[in-house]
Amino acid sequence: MNHEEEPIPLTFAEVYRRARAAGALPPFDLQRGLDDLRAWIDREVDIVETGDLAPAAVRGPQVELRGRRDLLEELMTLARRPGDGPAVLVGVGGAGKSALAEALTARARSRERQTWWVPAADLAGFSAGLAEVARELGGSPTDVESIAKGAAGSPDRLWRLLENAPQEWLLVLDNADNPWVLAATDSPAGVQDGLGWARASRRGLVVVTSRETDPRMWGAARLFTVDRLSMTDAAQVLRDLAPEAGDEAEARALARRLDGLPLTLHLAGTYLGSEAAQWPTFAEYAHALGSAEGTVVSRTAEISLDGLARHGIPQARKLLRLASCYAPTSIPTRILSMTGMEEALDGLRGVGLIQKSPAEITLHPVVTDTNRAHLEGPEVRHIAVERLVGALRELRFDLPDHWPRYRMLSQHLLALLDNAAEHVDREHLALLVDAAGVTARAFIGSGAGRAAGILCEAALTHRAALGEEHPAALRAWHYLAWTVADGGDPARAEAIYRNILDVRLRTLGEFHPDTISSRHEFAWIATCLGRWAEAERRYRDTLRDSLRYLGPDEPATLTTHHELAWAIARQGHLAEALSAFRNVLRDRRRVLGNDHPQTLQTEHDLAWITAKQGKWAEAEAMYRDLLRLRQVLETDHPHVLLARHELAWTIARQGRWSEAESGYRNVLELRGRTMGDDHPETEATRWALSELLQGRVVDADHLA
Repeated sequence: MNHEEEPIPLTFAEVYRRARAAGALPPFDLQRGLDDLRAWIDREVDIVETGDLAPAAVRGPQVELRGRRDLLEELMTLARRPGDGPAVLVGVGGAGKSALAEALTARARSRERQTWWVPAADLAGFSAGLAEVARELGGSPTDVESIAKGAAGSPDRLWRLLENAPQEWLLVLDNADNPWVLAATDSPAGVQDGLGWARASRRGLVVVTSRETDPRMWGAARLFTVDRLSMTDAAQVLRDLAPEAGDEAEARALARRLDGLPLTLHLAGTYLGSEAAQWPTFAEYAHALGSAEGTVVSRTAEISLDGLARHGIPQARKLLRLASCYAPTSIPTRILSMTGMEEALDGLRGVGLIQKSPAEITLHPVVTDTNRAHLEGPEVRHIAVERLVGALRELRFDLPDHWPRYRMLSQHLLALLDNAAEHVDREHLALLVDAAGVTARAFIGSGAGRAAGILCEAALTHRAALGEEHPAALRAWHYLAWTVADGGDPARAEAIYRNILDVRLRTLGEFHPDTISSRHEFAWIATCLGRWAEAERRYRDTLRDSLRYLGPDEPATLTTHHELAWAIARQGHLAEALSAFRNVLRDRRRVLGNDHPQTLQTEHDLAWITAKQGKWAEAEAMYRDLLRLRQVLETDHPHVLLARHELAWTIARQGRWSEAESGYRNVLELRGRTMGDDHPETEATRWALSELLQGRVVDADHLA
């Protein structure tokens, strides 16, 4: 029998894994960075439904669990032995690993175990699902937010909750085809070190499903191979799904042609039992299968699409091709919009090719892969790019309410960068790279600076096709430079900014909005390096031209005005700076609103100047008011932690040492977990706490 394995596409993560195994590395660590990026994708992506047997991607018409009874009993025995695990179900795509895990979950629930099902195909769903597990276990808001972001130390947070769970449990991590998704963020060894998300436990069992069959990738985990079905079991699956399609011998003949693969058996049987079936018997279907080209999954899917076309739904094929351009989970139906879309969606669901909820669809990863292989020419990919870019353009990078939607769409942006960028024309590649820059800007605003940098790096891998001086590439470089400076390397960031500014001055002129933005950032990087007089001079020049060419109420103009005031304050001219900040606050409230993050940034600096003037009690009150206003942000957002750090400073200056120590310790923990122990802001809090314990108070400082 010819057992055709469905190919796993060479994504960034897979390239990294193979390069690491070969002892080589790509130009930069994309895998770890992409993990950080995807960990920030929106918790609103509704792909984990705790309390149910499995997520929507697994429920629906299911191939009955045949030929898996012995393996299921072995897994149940493992689940009853405290301390064993994790268990990893490995096999080719479509072999029924998820169906087996679903059956195990049903058994566990019948024995009153708490169960969770978390998709691990990408960190968008994975982080969202793990955060929901933590929430159900009674984790604190900090625990939940840290896990949702995939912050350093977050696996330990989850495992403290799991080990103290009130009842025994089962945790399924589904479709972890890249085992590195399960590793701790800072792990050099991957999942093998046992310090990531999949561990052995005395309270429950972790079950992983994966197409990665190499046992060296799994360390001490227990591996269970989920193979194709026997012909007897495979034939019975077909007869269960399409009882009128033929006898046992005909079912066996078709099952043999389908390689006994549960996914193809499910697709074929569901099609034969549907109204769209052109060939309603096993024998006719087997004949049609033999005349088709491609892998067995591809041939099966194409027969279903042909049937839908003959049934009056030809748009189903186009819609499925378009959907395959994106990440397989949680594709918003609004970006698939076309004439007859609802009819096409119902048809695709009826033949088992998609799972559908009111606002989104999910594809099996193998179905996604096979449909991508059918894309000919750039047309469908162009449409996919345009639809996603259109959805992103409806958002504003500076509004917290829009940040979750940026994260939700980011998984699909990554999929396009991964799988479509090399197949589209220069115009659409520019749209993709520019979308990455805009999304990175939103990530920076939401506090995900590290993830923003990796998104820019991923986009810039395609800059050669655009040209180094293309405006979209320069914008991606621009936001990458910010993340480099924020990460503690302002000298390198300055070199990037200088190059961007030189190119923009030469190609766009001194007064183009992009050039003015570069001039502003070149002034900002001077503040990062402590060159205050130079920064003030550059800010004044930029503000003059911003007022003339952008306008006084343009948010970018107000930002330059704000940061000019900061440069003035850092040179000790507090009264002048205070007056300037008050003017900026008035204008930002009028233009942006009282609760806008940039308005609150000006209020923050007014509190800092008040503290620098020695008005400690007044400054403390201002910081407390600021923290109340910033409740729209997450509790570990960098701006919130900065305000809490400086609040502790004002408390220490008033002699309340114990209260200040507690405040610093809390900020230190949160900064370490979310930014990393070596981030400059984490080190600032560590130094302030150390000095406080020696009886000294360190004045707080921050960048504009």
